[in-house]
Amino acid sequence: MSNSKHLPQKQEMLLRTLSMFTFAVLLLLLPTKTTGYKPDTGQHGGCIAREREALLSIKAGITYDRDELLSSWQGQDCCRWFGIRCSNRTGHVIKLNLRTGYLEGEISCSLKALERLQHLDLSGNHNLLVGPQGRLPHFLGSLYNLRYLNLSGVICYGPVPHQLGNLSRLLFLGLGYDSGQLYSTDLSWLRQLTSLTYLDMSNVNVSTVTGWMNTVNMLSSLEVLILSGCGVSGDDNTVHSGPLSNLTRLKIIDLSFNYLEISDAVSLVTGATSLKYLDLQNNCVSGLLPAELGNLSSLEVFQMSENYVKGMIPGTLTNLCNLKIFELAWNSVEGNIMELLERSPNCSGSKLQVLNLGHNNITGSLPDWIHHMTSLTTIDFGFNWLTGTLTSAIGTLFNLTYLDLGYNHMDGLITEEHFSKLSDLQHLHLSANSFTMEWNSDWVPPFRLNTLGLKSCSLGPRFPRWLKWQKNISSLFMSNASIADTMPDWFWNVFSQAVILDLSSNNISGTLPAALGRMEVSFLDLSSNRFSGSVQQVPPHIVALDLSRNILSGPLPWNFQQPMLVQILLLSNNYFTGTISTSICLMKFLSVFDVGNNMITGELPQCPNVGSKVYESPSLGPLPPIMVSPITVNCSGMQISMSLRTLRLNNNNLSGEFPSLLQNFSELTFIDLGQNKFSGSIPNWIGMKLAQLGILRLRSNMFSGYIPTQLRELGHLQYLDLAYNNFSGTIPQSLVNMDSVTDTTEREYQYSLYSGPDSSTDLYGIISAVIKGQEREYIGEYMYMVSLDLSCNHLTGDIPTSIGPKKGLVNMNLSRNHLTGKIPENIGSMHLLESLDLSYNELSGEIPSSLSDLTSLSYLNLSYNNLSGRIPTGHQLDTLSTTDPASMYIGNIGLCGPPLPKNCSENGTVPSHFRVRKEGSDIMTFYFGLSMGFVVGLWIVFCSLLFNKTWRASYYRLFDKMYEKIYVFVVLNWARMVKDTDITF
Repeated sequence: MSNSKHLPQKQEMLLRTLSMFTFAVLLLLLPTKTTGYKPDTGQHGGCIAREREALLSIKAGITYDRDELLSSWQGQDCCRWFGIRCSNRTGHVIKLNLRTGYLEGEISCSLKALERLQHLDLSGNHNLLVGPQGRLPHFLGSLYNLRYLNLSGVICYGPVPHQLGNLSRLLFLGLGYDSGQLYSTDLSWLRQLTSLTYLDMSNVNVSTVTGWMNTVNMLSSLEVLILSGCGVSGDDNTVHSGPLSNLTRLKIIDLSFNYLEISDAVSLVTGATSLKYLDLQNNCVSGLLPAELGNLSSLEVFQMSENYVKGMIPGTLTNLCNLKIFELAWNSVEGNIMELLERSPNCSGSKLQVLNLGHNNITGSLPDWIHHMTSLTTIDFGFNWLTGTLTSAIGTLFNLTYLDLGYNHMDGLITEEHFSKLSDLQHLHLSANSFTMEWNSDWVPPFRLNTLGLKSCSLGPRFPRWLKWQKNISSLFMSNASIADTMPDWFWNVFSQAVILDLSSNNISGTLPAALGRMEVSFLDLSSNRFSGSVQQVPPHIVALDLSRNILSGPLPWNFQQPMLVQILLLSNNYFTGTISTSICLMKFLSVFDVGNNMITGELPQCPNVGSKVYESPSLGPLPPIMVSPITVNCSGMQISMSLRTLRLNNNNLSGEFPSLLQNFSELTFIDLGQNKFSGSIPNWIGMKLAQLGILRLRSNMFSGYIPTQLRELGHLQYLDLAYNNFSGTIPQSLVNMDSVTDTTEREYQYSLYSGPDSSTDLYGIISAVIKGQEREYIGEYMYMVSLDLSCNHLTGDIPTSIGPKKGLVNMNLSRNHLTGKIPENIGSMHLLESLDLSYNELSGEIPSSLSDLTSLSYLNLSYNNLSGRIPTGHQLDTLSTTDPASMYIGNIGLCGPPLPKNCSENGTVPSHFRVRKEGSDIMTFYFGLSMGFVVGLWIVFCSLLFNKTWRASYYRLFDKMYEKIYVFVVLNWARMVKDTDITF
């Protein structure tokens, strides 16, 4: 009998077997060391020879290795090389990791020689090609041992090879790339990857794939699904077949930047009971949020910004007690903020950290009980319709780091109590409200802000001294803050490291110090203040500089240390002198240049080396943050063309001919040379070289010659002002000839000084135009007004019948020229015409009756021409110039009818030019008859006395008697008058 203390034989054998199996598993699970023991494989140095040669071939295809990662790829033992791991048992290469190595070149097909490869990571090498011409090679599907394949960020073009479906052991697949050049028309190969837990195909175009949701539903092991920017939309078959029930392990779903609707979202998430991360931002989700979202009790991150969500959020969201991030910005969420916060996750011990509902239609006031949401680190209700004051309960949220209530309708007093305990606060945005800040000048805030937005809040009149302690600020927005003080000296030192400084539209005085040249600021806006003196230095890294509307003087600042960085330069409305330097030729990325309303003289310089090579490095490095200019890259380096889009030189003393420099700026859309001393003619190259031009203002110069017909080639031209020059000749047909102009056309003429969460301070193109008889400055987000002003020149001939677009022209001024002929009959087809001035010309004929069809017309001046006939009435014409309506037609002697006092003929049916001729004939007939009657009567009397003796004798006797009577009467009356007055001689 066997001892009972010993195990039975079968159990002992089973235990030994399990022990051996466990030991084998542990050996497999132990981390393989690159330098560990390798058995003799018959290869020198413990490295498979053919695999070493394959790796060296891969190295040979690398043309640029910034960090010299492959410098260790030397010697015989490839298992010791950087990024390489070999199997301790077999010596085969099982891992190749060159992640984010800043490598350039091409991975050769030798990669397929690494047959035992399990881990391949080339991600983050944005200039690295995989396969010929960047196409994903089919041989990747022959690396059957791969568990991990990550090519995210690597340049890939063309179709995704279906051979990837052969990688049945694959756990991780990453193919995402920002370019979106990779595509797939069939995802059925994914069904073979049954072990896949991580799938990232960001920006791979799969928009033509049908049934993709059912395909994904087959991957029951999937935990992470990232299909951001893939162009996917819902699948009707999937929606009708019910929810996706196999994705029970799914924890992360990122389907942002697609075309999914609310039904698709419900189908995707209903079965994902373990879901923690849901990103559906920038899709087509519309309507109310479904109540089913409240069933995702494990959800920690919910992002659905930039959709079309409407109404109030469902009350079931209160069940999401694990939610940490809740983002619904840029939607149409409506309702009172009180109700909204009640429906948001506010469980006991709420974990909610980020609450982002900016850019919606939320109303009401922040409730005091917000202090219960103690875990909040981010509150964003910016760009809503909130009213009321800022509750002091905000000061109890000790974890708060980001607070944005900007661009609402809030008001009231903000004191130190609101922020005295928020020591972690880093970002504060209260701009575009009506807050009044009353903080003690000696108060030292507990926080150290990184960004601060107080635009349109009342901070003044003294400059806020508490800013002295905010040395960490990188972005300061404090425009229109009611500050009327001298800029303190400490400001330039405290904010020497800031990137964005906006103090515009205040009443700040002082001078710009030399220390400005040592600041790190890239975007500086000091416009609309009272800074004086000269500009000694400019910041070395300046990208956008706005010093307009001050009282600065001295020469224009041209001492830019890095002119290639400058993109926006606004110096208008000052007293700058001097000339425009050739330094402008070095500003290859300059987009907006405005020096209008100064005292600048001379001519514009020439730039002979435009487009010359400026970089030789194979890796350019970071460009300025708002780079917008065209760049052409070739094998010899980088070629950069001039990128100017807006040019304002108006109201200076500049001279010379039309600047030939401008033909180098093919991107120009806005030119204002008005109120200068330019002369000569408009060059013929303008139509070909400036094809993007939309606004051309040459007003009040000395230009002469004909208006070139090449202006018709400017297909985007919508504002042309050539007034007060010496142009002669006729007006070309279709001078403003925009095929794209309609009554809804909007061309954008804006430029932003910076971008960010508090950056609604945008700067726009400004046009000074004479419209409706008055000169006005037009400033707006969109300059879509179509205007033509050729007044005060020496133009002759007729008004062209197709001078401008029928649907787009708003203002037309052809006054004070020598135009003849008739007003075109089709003028009534310009339905948007608001202002028409044809005064002081030599126009003749009748006023077209179609003029009464211009329902938008609010200003009309036809005075001092040779017009005739009845003035048309009706519709809009009867409402014009109610104070002095006759002034519109004065100086036309042939016109009749209201509002002139001159009446027309009774029937009013005879054409006016015939009526004038008939009236003139009647007058001439009357005077002719009168004259003839006088002559005939005189000759009748004369002939009667000459040939009839009896009549002649009687006539003389009668004459004698009349003479005697008159003589006696005169003598007697004279004597009586002398006697009465006692006059003696």
